[in-house]
Amino acid sequence: MNNSIRTIVNLTLWGLGLACFAAVPSFAETGGRRFDHSDSDKRYLHHIILYDINNQKISPESDQPYSPQNTCGRCHDYETISHGWHFNAFRNDAAGNGRPGEPWIWTDERTGTQLPLSYRDWPGRFNPASIGLSELEMTRHFGGRLPGGGTGAKEDRDSAPKKPITASESDADASTEPSRWALTGDLEVDCMVCHAVSGAYDFELRRDTIAAENFAWAPTTALRLGDIAGSVAKIKDGSDPEDEATKSKLPKVTYNANRFNTDGTVFMDLVRQVENNACYQCHSQRSVTLHDGTVGGLDEQWVHDQDVHIRAGMNCTDCHRNGIDHQITRGFEGEIQSTAAADMATLSCVGCHLGTDFYLDEDAAEASLTQREIANRPGRLGAPLPHHVGLPPIHFEKLTCTACHSGPIPKQTAAGLMTSLAHGLGEKAHRNGSELPSIRGPLFVPWDMSHDQGNVRTTVARGIWPAFWGELRDGVVTPLSPEKVYTATRKSLRVRRGFIEEISRPELSSKELADVLGPERAKIEVNEYTEEERSKIAAKQLESGFAMFDEKVSASLEAIQSELGVESAVYVSSGTVYGLAEKNTQEGDEKNAAEVTEPAGKLREISVKNADAVDLLPWPLAHNVRPAGWSLGATGCLECHADDGLIFASTVTPVGPSPKAVAPLTMASLQGIADADRLLWNQLFTGRSTFKVLIATSLTTLAGLMLIGLFSIGRGKPTRDETLTSGGAS
Repeated sequence: MNNSIRTIVNLTLWGLGLACFAAVPSFAETGGRRFDHSDSDKRYLHHIILYDINNQKISPESDQPYSPQNTCGRCHDYETISHGWHFNAFRNDAAGNGRPGEPWIWTDERTGTQLPLSYRDWPGRFNPASIGLSELEMTRHFGGRLPGGGTGAKEDRDSAPKKPITASESDADASTEPSRWALTGDLEVDCMVCHAVSGAYDFELRRDTIAAENFAWAPTTALRLGDIAGSVAKIKDGSDPEDEATKSKLPKVTYNANRFNTDGTVFMDLVRQVENNACYQCHSQRSVTLHDGTVGGLDEQWVHDQDVHIRAGMNCTDCHRNGIDHQITRGFEGEIQSTAAADMATLSCVGCHLGTDFYLDEDAAEASLTQREIANRPGRLGAPLPHHVGLPPIHFEKLTCTACHSGPIPKQTAAGLMTSLAHGLGEKAHRNGSELPSIRGPLFVPWDMSHDQGNVRTTVARGIWPAFWGELRDGVVTPLSPEKVYTATRKSLRVRRGFIEEISRPELSSKELADVLGPERAKIEVNEYTEEERSKIAAKQLESGFAMFDEKVSASLEAIQSELGVESAVYVSSGTVYGLAEKNTQEGDEKNAAEVTEPAGKLREISVKNADAVDLLPWPLAHNVRPAGWSLGATGCLECHADDGLIFASTVTPVGPSPKAVAPLTMASLQGIADADRLLWNQLFTGRSTFKVLIATSLTTLAGLMLIGLFSIGRGKPTRDETLTSGGAS
């Protein structure tokens, strides 16, 4: 009986224990990580089973594309990762806006468009949704330089604010995109874009796949897991995704059976710390030599030095680090993220080289001596301590570190720059440096152009003058959808290759060349022209360009007004707004414009209220970092504080697809410094060397006179023996 009671009690307690255990929150529910991790510095060997977009295991016989979310997400926190800096670029994530960076520049050589875009609330950039650019159009246009996520994934599209549908958009336009996404599939966050071993990931093939609108197939083809047959781009808009005929046209995968092991797994050759080659795909830059404001050609690669940190053996991720949230540290002072602020501060220029004591707030100031003396001292990763001998401290209040140490070597005129995001560096092409967008740098501008310039430090930047077709309403200009503009202006512009080479600076005919150079010289090779002949040809091209620009742009503005229902269409380039000068549209333009100049031909220049939409748009330039000996001011004060000091007196010319020549701007004017004030300040430094010599000479002379005086006094004073002798004699 006692045994039975004991058994019943034990079973009851055991049952209660199970109930209590079941009531205890799981590890994930308490904030822990439910995903496996190796916790070792060694590379983890990935022999894994692949899963497709339908979450089915992939075998050599499968024909559906592999899904990073369904594959990698089994072991890694895909949801947290997808909100990282690289994956929220197509989202207005308030927690990740940060300091304004390089915009997405929608470029169309045929219409002379270089339009800066961003979903983030950054000044000078246009929100794609506000100008009628759909999420699918943005993904197709820029997806090749996007590692996935954002509006390319269904979860983000469902949670993102929808594009407002205007009265001018038809119901068909509004319904086309959802059905199109069902065909293209999602452009998922592709982990292997960054984490594949260098050489294992085909970035060029991925870009071609996205251009074919095969979004869901991009990760498969980039790893060359198999061949893709078919293109969504060839399927007509409005096709029913559920229709069997439409489904039969969707791309199919033929997997490479050799990639599969006998147990069905596939080897993924990857690394935890991202290699530099992955970063270069989107973060390379080349400079373009300019001669008298015209493009002289893309600089040879051998003249470019690497970043001094790379040359020292560092990797990009030594400074630009992240946790599982993938909120990558950008390295600028005052950066705020969810990660530890003290640790982030040590990854900036100042924090690494000078220490971070000044970053500590009152609470941190009470930290232990160990934290303040070790964790915040300079020299992380062996960074040398810069002494800045003779440099007055006011420079650190007026300049960022990058102002003197980063970017291409500054010259009297800002150079042309080409970037991976804007010009597709990394793809095979015949570039001559004149391709749009026309980016210029280095520029020396206030760190934040949206604030009072007198209270903001000067930094180094690059920038563009937007060029786009827009609508003028109540004196405010806003861009029109580049896709719709191209459709409306195809017949009026008739550009096949490029707006500049066919309209603004057209190639001269044989007869025109003969008129300029003479019949004999017109027959020689281009590389045999003299400088004088080149100047004559350029002048003739410009003359022809003005006439053609006036004719074709005015015709295109009329076409836009007619086909797109725009009341007052304009074209923006090089900081200038062009509107129609005809009588039938002049009254409407005068009503909308803040100021209208006298008509010149069929076009006239218009002043608008929102000048920031057409003026210079700069963004910070951090790399490549130059060594100390090549920094500005390394040779002395007069390198900057002279009438030709580069940080103030170097110039940049507003440039765009239009043929108009605009007067160069000095860096001082961009900084809000008047030339008279700058020249007056420079005069204090011009005679500084002479002043130093005079002071040194005066001090030396004074010291010599003092020594002579002391010597004379010493000679005239009687010695002790002479005093005693004199006293004894008396």
